Formats: sequence, C-alpha cells, structure tokens
Amino acid sequence: MNDEIRVAILGCGAITKSRHLPAVLAHRGARLEALVDLDPQRAKRLAASYGLECRILTDYRLLLDAVDAFIIALPNSLHASVTLEALRGGLHVLSEKPLAIRPEEARSCAELAAEKNLVLAVGMNRRFQPASELLRLVLEEGRLGELEEYTGQYGGPYDWDTASGFYFSKEQAGGGVLIDYGVHVLDLLIAWFGPVTRFDYQDDDWGSGLEANVLLEMEHAGPYGTVHGHLRLSRTYRLKNSLVVRGSEATAEISSADPTTIVLERTLGAQPIRETLGLPGSDPAPSHSFYRQLDNFLRSIRGLEKPRVDGWQAVRVLELVRDCYAQRRRIPEPWAEPSEVASEVPA
Repeated sequence: MNDEIRVAILGCGAITKSRHLPAVLAHRGARLEALVDLDPQRAKRLAASYGLECRILTDYRLLLDAVDAFIIALPNSLHASVTLEALRGGLHVLSEKPLAIRPEEARSCAELAAEKNLVLAVGMNRRFQPASELLRLVLEEGRLGELEEYTGQYGGPYDWDTASGFYFSKEQAGGGVLIDYGVHVLDLLIAWFGPVTRFDYQDDDWGSGLEANVLLEMEHAGPYGTVHGHLRLSRTYRLKNSLVVRGSEATAEISSADPTTIVLERTLGAQPIRETLGLPGSDPAPSHSFYRQLDNFLRSIRGLEKPRVDGWQAVRVLELVRDCYAQRRRIPEPWAEPSEVASEVPA
C-alpha cells in the first residue's frame, strides 16, 4: 500500500458533495482516485465543482484492483451488496448508514470483513462529535449520579437536498425516519447505556412502510444498570433536537444546535447552576465529524486503531430496528380515523 490510501467514492449525491468528498480532499492520508455514479454527468459536475481530475466511472467493479478502499454513499438497499463485493475483492469499506436494510445482511458483511481481516466501518458520524465524547466521559466519571432516564427529541420538516430521492422508496430505503435518522440516535444510546432489553414502538405508517413520526420507549441493561428512555423522531414537525439525560445528582443535555458542548444542570449548595462543558479546539462545522470519521477509518486500515463503529455494532442497531418494525403500533390519530355515521335518516 502506498503512503496515501487510494479511495473511491461510490455515489455522488448530497452527502458526498457536502461531507464525504470534502473530508477526503482535506485528509493528507487519502488520495481520491475516482467518483462513481450511475449518472456520469452528476459525477462530472461534482468533480468540476472542486476542480478535480479524478476518474469518473459508472461501474465500481472496474476499481476493485485499482484502489484500497471504498466509501459507499449509495441508496440504502445497495449498501450491503456492494460492501460484500468490495470485501471479496480485498478492499476496506466505509459504508454510509445503515450498513444494510436487514440485520442478516449486515451480519454477513461483518463476518466477511473479519474473515478477510479487512476494515469495515459504518458512517455514524455523530460518534465523532465532541458532545458525544463529552457525554461518554461524564457518564464514565459518574458526574450525573445514579442514572434515571433520558429523553430524546429529534426532527423537523424534511429538507435534505437528496439527489436520487431513494428516501421515499420503501424498497430502496428500508423504512422511514427510524432507519434513516433514528439509527444515529440508537447507535449512540446503545453505546452509552447498553443493549435494549424492552421497548414499546409506535409510528404513523399507514401501509407505505415509510413512517414519518416515531414514539419509542426503551429500557437498557448496561454498565449503569437499568436505564429507561423516551425517544421521539419526526420528519414533519420541528422538535427540540436534543437529548436530556437525568441522574440523581445532575442533568446533562446535548443539543444539535451545538455539537461541541454539553450543558450540566445541578445544585451547588442550595443554588441551581448550569455548566457548559467543551473540549478545547472543537470544530463546530458539520463536516468536522466526517473528517474525524474518515481519519478513524484510515488509521484503522493502517492498524493504528479500530473503527469506532464496525459491522457488529451496526448489526445490533439493525436488529432493534427490525424488531421495532415487527412490533409496531400505530400512533393514535383520532382526527384521521373513519367516524361512524348514523344509519338512521330522518323521515
């Protein structure tokens, strides 16, 4: 392997344009070899917007012997199959979330990566936000006391500038807001509080398989004992976009508005106080977590560390998503339910 790790990005949609490509171009340890998209004009426009002269291809298979790693940013339904093909070809893979639509597919990817001794990382960039790391440290040091519960609210009117529109296809996306955005939150919650042992799941799917709103109650069994939580997700209305963790001695809040800090609320004597904690030099730019994610991926390829989120971690999140969908109840919407009409007509 050369000093620079040769990378190809598969998929030239919004997430590649705004996040993955800038991260690769900024990292000294990566060399972009190719952009791949079924629409060659889209790939060419993307390359031109950055002044790049890399290869433009419509078939990623032509690169299996020409690069060291793939960054896969294709529709969800293609993640697992392309990952498996790349691993069989001896390439390391950083796949956008979710790694697969079904946990069985994700398990196959994790098993093959282990068999081939290749790096398989999953794009959960929120693991690399300073606030996420700060909350982990606060929990490990017991700053909140005995944990009681958490409440998470994330969402707003859907405004992602999608190029392909696959999010609106059950076959391509695998579901709605839970498997799209929710996997980010579930990944963090399981990493912090341990496996989910019980849950109650409701959404507003009326048969399309694309839920826009979710209510999820969970119970975790992990390093801090039994922790209860409540999660709301939405693609239709704006929520608080924060996570509040309550303990016997303090409360911590992470806000999407500032992914570099957490706010602690506790009492000092009899006086309530608020503390804002941050890591020195934290970069608030949304692309920064993608750069750190890529850095972890490249360092893992070099054997210097391990992927922060690997295939096995993706499996446990997707198993929970599968179980939620299998046991879904519909959120009560009495205003939309058919009403009984009196059958008697006045004479």
